Amino acid sequence: MNKKRVIILGLIIGIMLFFIGLATYIALGPSTQEYLYPRQVSAVFKLSGMGCICIAMIIGGFFIEDFEKNDRSFLLIFGIVFLILNIFIISYS
Repeated sequence: MNKKRVIILGLIIGIMLFFIGLATYIALGPSTQEYLYPRQVSAVFKLSGMGCICIAMIIGGFFIEDFEKNDRSFLLIFGIVFLILNIFIISYS
């Protein structure tokens, strides 16, 4: 597999994990102050998916030569923005 396909696969897996996290929160029912299990399970999947997306975008911005310079810089910028958002979300919760 070449680098471009690996990055696309990482993005696909990350997006799937994010939406699986949304679905698990709905499937496990509402969370309360005492019953935090749905929120915790959902957060694990959603943050893992976002982390996978961030890693794929940052690595794609650095190492894929097939893209134009503008596309690579957009990948890198959006990857760093998503990474910063994830850091704030993790530190908030």
